[in-house]
Amino acid sequence: MTTSSMDDQGTISRRDFVKAASFAAAAVTAGLGLEAAKGDDATPAPQPAPAKPMIGFQAEVTYVMQYGVARFLDDVQTRASVNTLMLHCNLFEADPAGNFVAAHPEFYKDVSMKPQGLGPGDFDLPGAMQKIGDETKKRGVKIIPWMEEDNRPRPAIKGMEELYEIDLYGRRTTGHPGGPCLNNPYFRNLVAGQVEDFIRTYNVDGLQRGSERQGPLGNALGAWHHGAKSDPGKTSCFCQYCAAKAAKEGIDFDRVKAGFLALEPYVRDGRAGKRPRDGYYVEFWRILLRHPELLVWETFWSDSMREMQREFSAKAKAIRPGVPVGYHLWQNISFNPMYRAEQDYRPYTEYADFLKPVVYDNPAGERMASFVDSMTQNIFGDLSRQQMLDFEYSVMDFKEKSYAELIGRPEADYQSQLSQQPINGTPRGQFAPLSSDYVYRETKRAVDGVAGSKTRICAGLGIDVQLKNSTPESVRGAVEAIFRAGGSGMVISTSHAAMRPENLSAVGATLRELKLA
Repeated sequence: MTTSSMDDQGTISRRDFVKAASFAAAAVTAGLGLEAAKGDDATPAPQPAPAKPMIGFQAEVTYVMQYGVARFLDDVQTRASVNTLMLHCNLFEADPAGNFVAAHPEFYKDVSMKPQGLGPGDFDLPGAMQKIGDETKKRGVKIIPWMEEDNRPRPAIKGMEELYEIDLYGRRTTGHPGGPCLNNPYFRNLVAGQVEDFIRTYNVDGLQRGSERQGPLGNALGAWHHGAKSDPGKTSCFCQYCAAKAAKEGIDFDRVKAGFLALEPYVRDGRAGKRPRDGYYVEFWRILLRHPELLVWETFWSDSMREMQREFSAKAKAIRPGVPVGYHLWQNISFNPMYRAEQDYRPYTEYADFLKPVVYDNPAGERMASFVDSMTQNIFGDLSRQQMLDFEYSVMDFKEKSYAELIGRPEADYQSQLSQQPINGTPRGQFAPLSSDYVYRETKRAVDGVAGSKTRICAGLGIDVQLKNSTPESVRGAVEAIFRAGGSGMVISTSHAAMRPENLSAVGATLRELKLA
């Protein structure tokens, strides 16, 4: 389904696009904190020219160096009017012997590892950042490092495993959906060291942190896109640090574990197609009513993430007051209602200068379909996939294509493809994207969520993310939607190498037509 202003392909018409340009310019002004006078007696006052929006580009430092710094900047500035680089890099790595090595080991104290300086053959990050910084400074382009926990494997550094979560059976997690424990003091020290390293030794203009992770209940259920192969016995965290913190908060740790042990066979049976006597939905509620600690532990994890985010912002601003600090929000916020409830925008206004909610339209259709596939194997197993999708659209406030249209192939073929994928794997082939209306609704929801605060919304614009189904028309519609919704900027994502030139060029063309570049 599409809105009335869209054609059959979900792209905005040229008439509606030009009409929306004035709205977009006004939205950027509002998003940057400029307000028009109000009331009949208000005297119109001269307004300053609206600031140009932040047009960020997400990139790996190693890729920029290999591509050529000047060549890379020429391309993204010419095609997309980029004025900020969101650079991802590793401040530390493993040497051939598995030791923790960093350019500035003095910042990494009490991290359960023994930091050492760089040796021959180690990547010279300071040199790379200096070369990139010299070129960006000449062009007026800002640099904001991007630190994130996602589905990358655990670094092969001796002692790094001590920072990772403990699962239901006492095993160390090795990667997504698990990761470093948010209550582990060594991990908190490691992140604090990274903040200090970036701000004190690199000429950066801000910091961005992200965590594409969720709590133990969501992980046990596989409640994220491509989460159908999650192992409920490996959900986390149940380490000594979480146990000690829980005790201080009056949480019964043994009852928490008992709840997850009761949930585990329910999830495993659902994956095997064994329907409970009273159905999946009723049985889930039965487990939850008998073990409310499942929700307690989910909230405990989510609150720990917030606590760590606050520490991140406070550490950065203690070193350099006024440095902008922002957060990347995982696209699961568009699929999982529980995760959306946890990731309320309002608390972010207390410590975030900007937020990058992921609103990638091009992979969102397949991601939504895979989320539906996972959740119809437990809580919503009583529904067909189309019924589950209709439920999603209702509660998440979307108006998008049918399940059959999203997957673009027989349902059995898609299920077969998914079954052959590893956890977090994406099937190959053509899938329908979500429309620019999805981009508008999610950006507008974020803008409304931080209304009245100084927190800016710089939405993540996806181009050819995992799937090659972006077009110049879809990019134009998404860019327009972000600014029409009141976004203060955007971050072009995720891989320059994957983006077709005509799609990247559509960004700059749209910004110029909207008079935003």
